[in-house]
Amino acid sequence: MRQPLGRRLMMVCLVASLLLLAMTGYLGLRNQEQARLLEQHRLQADRSRQEMLALRVDLQTLLSAESSQLAQLEQQSRQLAEQAQQLALYRQVLAPDGGNELLLAQEDITTLAEPGHFAYRLVLLQPTNKGTRVTGRARVQIRALQNGQSVLLNDETLGVAPVTLDFRHFQVLTGQLELPVGSRAQTLELRLELDRKPARTLSLNWPGSDNT
Repeated sequence: MRQPLGRRLMMVCLVASLLLLAMTGYLGLRNQEQARLLEQHRLQADRSRQEMLALRVDLQTLLSAESSQLAQLEQQSRQLAEQAQQLALYRQVLAPDGGNELLLAQEDITTLAEPGHFAYRLVLLQPTNKGTRVTGRARVQIRALQNGQSVLLNDETLGVAPVTLDFRHFQVLTGQLELPVGSRAQTLELRLELDRKPARTLSLNWPGSDNT
């Protein structure tokens, strides 16, 4: 009776060992499969990140190219506007006598980095075919609002020196000026003190709304 019981115990232990071995093998295979799947997911995530980085680079390249093209278009537009303005000036210079002895044309008035400071480029024209020489001096003035009152700021207040005039058809006037604090420019005026001619003043509207 003892021998059959011992054999049964041995059989039970053997079966249990086989089951444990099988379970261990199954778990090992399952862990390997999970590890393989995790590795696949990691590789897929890496590929996705690389693709996203590539897309971002492409997008930045496109945006940079578009920004560059817009800047070029704006520059070309400004150049065309300047050329059109210059052509109009030349036509006025070369046109027959239209009755106007002198004209003031605005080329450019630019806001500088320091508040209240501006650079200007003006053209004084004699739009006639007589070609008589214009000589004398020109003084830049600004008509502005201060505390709701209209005031005339002279060249000394603006920090602008008088300009000597000597031309037949046109003369370009360039310089910089400074508006006093609290002043809002309305018009730019050019006071002409001409030789052998009465003094006169030419004016043009100050451009833009941000002119303080």
